[in-house]
This record gives sequence, C-alpha cells and structure tokens, in this order.
Amino acid sequence: MPSVNTSLGHSRYDGFRATIRTVGTGVRGSRALTFEEAHDAMAGLLAGEVSDAQAGAFLIAMRIKGEQPDELAGMAQALRDATPRVRMVVERPLVACAGAYDGTADAPQLSLAAGVAAASCGAGVVMHCGDTLGPKYGTTVADVLAALGGPPRPTLSESRAMLERSGACVVHAGAALPGWSRLAELRNEIGLRGPVHSAEKLVDWFGARRFVVGHTHGPYAERLVGALERLGAERAVAVRGLEGSDVMRPGRPVAYERGNTLELPELLGARLRDGGGTEESAWLTCVALRGEGDDLLAHTVALSAGLRLYAAGLAPDPLRGAREARESLRDGRAASTLAALLTG
Repeated sequence: MPSVNTSLGHSRYDGFRATIRTVGTGVRGSRALTFEEAHDAMAGLLAGEVSDAQAGAFLIAMRIKGEQPDELAGMAQALRDATPRVRMVVERPLVACAGAYDGTADAPQLSLAAGVAAASCGAGVVMHCGDTLGPKYGTTVADVLAALGGPPRPTLSESRAMLERSGACVVHAGAALPGWSRLAELRNEIGLRGPVHSAEKLVDWFGARRFVVGHTHGPYAERLVGALERLGAERAVAVRGLEGSDVMRPGRPVAYERGNTLELPELLGARLRDGGGTEESAWLTCVALRGEGDDLLAHTVALSAGLRLYAAGLAPDPLRGAREARESLRDGRAASTLAALLTG
C-alpha cells in the first residue's frame, strides 16, 4: 500500500488515507500520483484491501482532479499484473480493442463486426468489456456475442479458443480479471465514470502490444495514448467513437496517434440509423459481415476494421486497410470468420 504522504504538510494519515489526501485536497493541495503510487492504489482496490468508503472517496477525488498519463499507466499496470497469463498459439499481430465499458445505448454496438472484419484480413483482434455497467448501462460486445450464440461471459480459455480458431475473440473482464466485478459494483453505486473506466481499456490481453481504444472527451486521446506508450505499446490509437466506443463515427471520424490526428475520410452529416440495443446490434453485425448492409453500415464497419489493420501493421494507413476490409465483406471472408468465432 502507498506510504505516508509528506508533501502536503504534516499529516498523521497513512496507508490509503494518504493516497486519498494526495489527490483529494483541492486545486492547490492535490497533485498527480506517480506511476508507482497509482499502481499501488489500483492493486489495493482490486485486492479488496481498501474499504468501500475509502475506495469511493478515492474514485470521486480522481474524477474531479482528472487522470494524467502516468496515473493511468500505473493503474493499468496493476490491472495487467492481476490478469492471468495464458499461452497462445496465434501467429498474428494482436490488437487489443475496447471502448467505454458501459457500452452503447443509442447507437448500434458494432465493435464485434469491426473486429471480425479485421481478423478476416489477417489481424488478431482481442475485444474486451465487462458486465453491463453504469452510468450508461449500454450494450457491450459480450452482449452481442451472446445474442449471436456465443458464451455470454467467456472464460479466458474460451476466449483463447475463439482467438486460435478465428483470429478474433471477446474477453470478459468480470470472468477473467480477479477483483474487477467487486470494483464494478462499487463504481455502479458511485454512478460516475472514474479512472478505472479509462485504465481498464489499456489491459494487454494475451500479451497484445497494439491498441485501439475508444473515448468520448477530446483531452483523453493524449492521455490514453501517452499511458499506453509509457507501458511500451508498439502502436496505440485513440478513437473518439460512437458513444465512446472504438467504432468510428461515419460523419466525422477522429483517431489520434503520437501527437497526430490521422487522415480519415469524412461523410459530413452521415449518421447511422437508430440501432441501439443488443438484438438490433447483433442483427446489424450479421448483416454487415455477410456483405448485405447498406453503404453507410459497410463504410462504418470497414473504416473501423481498417484502423485495426493499421494498428496491427498490416496496412500502411487506415484507408487502405478499410478497402481491404470492405472487400472481405463482399467476398465472404468476414462471414466465414464470424462463423469460426462462434463455433465452439
């Protein structure tokens, strides 16, 4: 646990109370945690070594203060340290993909469609999420997987099998990451997003060193990419996606990498038709991957898949990756990859 904080004057607070004091004493008194302090704080939360009252105070204080890249990196490293390591037999560049764990409520959840399309073109795509989570309580990629006949809460062994047979998989943090579910319940009680909502997107499932992560607010692009680079990512791209997901907004797609906003085609004014909910998202996923979707649906899925191919190093830029992904929707590769993923 973190040691006594002496930077804020004399204090008898020790342990986690000192950590709360560090981040929760206002604009003048607070400071950012170091990588090590953030790591230890998250490790304590996961291990259940922190009371609910202390955990709630810390999460709210961090929400008000705002996270810095080193803090996110330290928390993500603690999540990574708690994750069981599983041997893999996959000769593909792995890309870990996640948007907001609270899902999409109004827009269709198309992360599975984008991941499968990218896998059909040679990438290894690890999509991760957790149980239905607030504040949005939207549809997750695991919800879509279950609606299509896959396991609703895949174990790590089931996720590994998916990845080995199809090149794509869904990882469920609640089933795979010890301590995540208890912490998720506490976060639901608080009702606000906090540092865990960002850090959990940065876990390197199955040893992935390439990342596509979604976010809602512009300033988080630099923070997320900075944290991933601090953790040694080979390539990290932050997407300001549909409802904070890792799927591009077709009208004005925005993706950021290492101080640069990527060049992406805009369809100004274009919006996907209302398609929120699990059943509708699952149906649109099948339609898109069979090559039967309208042009806007196909464009959205292909462009998001193209970004994954770029992150994997299999395309020189997202647009050329999107062209390859669009072809996989037409020639049946994407549909075949979905069938392989669901065949357990």
